[in-house]
Amino acid sequence: MKSRNVKGQGSFKLNADGSVTHRKSVGFKSDGKRKVLTVTASSKTACLHAMKKKEAEWNKNRRSEKSTQGFTVEELCKRHLEYQVEQDELKPKSIDRRECTIDCHLATYPLGKLQVGCVTSKEVDEHINQLIREERLSVSSIEKVLDVLNAAFNWAVARQEISYNPVVPVKSSLQKRIQKKQQKSANEADVIVLSPEEERKFVQEALSRDKTGQYKYSAGLALVLLDQTALRCGELIALMWGDIDWESGLLTVEKSSSVVKNRTKDSDAKYVRNVGSTKNEKARIIKLSDNALQTLKKISEVSKDIRHDSLIITTKTGRAQTATNLEHRAATVFRNAGLDNYSGGLHIFRRTFATRAYEKGARVADIAAYIGDLESTTMKYYIA
Repeated sequence: MKSRNVKGQGSFKLNADGSVTHRKSVGFKSDGKRKVLTVTASSKTACLHAMKKKEAEWNKNRRSEKSTQGFTVEELCKRHLEYQVEQDELKPKSIDRRECTIDCHLATYPLGKLQVGCVTSKEVDEHINQLIREERLSVSSIEKVLDVLNAAFNWAVARQEISYNPVVPVKSSLQKRIQKKQQKSANEADVIVLSPEEERKFVQEALSRDKTGQYKYSAGLALVLLDQTALRCGELIALMWGDIDWESGLLTVEKSSSVVKNRTKDSDAKYVRNVGSTKNEKARIIKLSDNALQTLKKISEVSKDIRHDSLIITTKTGRAQTATNLEHRAATVFRNAGLDNYSGGLHIFRRTFATRAYEKGARVADIAAYIGDLESTTMKYYIA
């Protein structure tokens, strides 16, 4: 049996077990829908006491929410990022990536300027769909936008600053749309690799010498080593001479290097070198081919410092190499080798290595272990 209380005080329902359920509308949520509180107790009087406490908690949360509603989505995401940095939740490179996502893919769009309390699932849905339609961003970049939004709103909900995360209702459907874009891109790209002839031309050009007998390209040997080992660029430039076991021909890969924004203020440098674990945070030991060992020996012959803790890959002046610099050097080598259609970044060497190994009969599990990736990822993104 259901009965109404005094106007504005909700309703009561007598349950089969003798308990009473009290429902009461207390206002509206941030998504515009009515907020209804429900309590169950032994009697109407007990329900009223329980409802009073629950309503007080709701009003407290709403007051907190109003303070956050003055923030825009951009500001909320930046506050959350600051919190993650303070709690040491992210790697330096991930911090830069999230900051770029907020500045480039949220702040410059209408959603980024909306106040948090005005955002509904519809606005989130429209924003992600707009990014998909523009076809400017990669699948991973769009996924990162969705991830940044969801994490920031979840954080605000957990802190009781808002009561509702507008990303949740549309997250699943948006992920499916993004995955469709990913499948379409994969089918169209069909994993770009170098043909045996293109690979031969690149290596030949990278190792060419000038009239004085010096290597024509200061980064030529490093790029050839990248082709022969399938290392990630960050792993390559973090290698030290002590990582090589010359006798057994083994190489230990346990670090990765990248350039990140200087957030420590220890120096005036805008960017600093950061050395951390590998992408999957797992070290691996790989068997070097004879060609790779020969390339390492050639690098040692022209290196100024081959001490145990010295970097293997450096610039011409002996400084730490960067991925961006190697990408520029690779583009020059490709162009001079007559491979003008080159695309795919330095990862083209990993894909080419994996594809060659697969063509020679290697198991996907073994290829994945060698290049330091998942079997599913290796099969989908690295083998043509």
